[in-house]
Amino acid sequence: MDYTNFYAQHKTFITQTDARLSKIIQTAARLHPKDLLDVGCGNGYLLTQLASRIDARLSGVDVYPLETEKWTYKTADLTKGLPFRDEEFDLVILGEVIEHVPDPDFLLDEIWRVLAPGGNVIVTTPNLASWANRILLPLGIQPLFTETSSRKKLGRRYKFLGQGSEVEGHLKIFTLPALRELIASCGFTINGVCGVPFFFPFPISKFDEFLTRIPSLSSGLFVLAEKVGQ
Repeated sequence: MDYTNFYAQHKTFITQTDARLSKIIQTAARLHPKDLLDVGCGNGYLLTQLASRIDARLSGVDVYPLETEKWTYKTADLTKGLPFRDEEFDLVILGEVIEHVPDPDFLLDEIWRVLAPGGNVIVTTPNLASWANRILLPLGIQPLFTETSSRKKLGRRYKFLGQGSEVEGHLKIFTLPALRELIASCGFTINGVCGVPFFFPFPISKFDEFLTRIPSLSSGLFVLAEKVGQ
């Protein structure tokens, strides 16, 4: 099954503004971009939120057919490149996408290509070395965010940990050092790193939120990087 067909059957659309999206929106507003691209924009929820908060030309790309007059949208297979001109954007958002592609180096190279000098990229992704996974793995439970089947989540033991539920198509899950090294290896200068929480029930959610203060233990990773020079 190719990339386009798989994700046409495994949609992971965003439907609410959680802590991760709030952080993306706040960072985008602070950067004041003129031309913004959301890579893997899904149904365009994030672009809709950004439209009311920043004055920028908005574009999105994903594998799904989508009709909208609110921003520029293109359907494309991300594994084959981004259908945009060189140096077209000054901010690219790569939110919960890098873990879905077989060649993240190539995708980051493409983002470098479409970014103007001095432009920024925001990357968010799950953390393999999160506090929860450091507890689960010694117990013999498959770490959260990882997948061993193309059909359903296995090795989680309990349903509340996702056992038997539908997969999202995660191919590569990063620790913070690995993510930093990958982004830097593609030429970017990292200007900011922080943690973002996951969707845990209360009261675990409060503990999860507290540990975002230690990005290496956080459930999710947030990296802001800049294209410095050519």
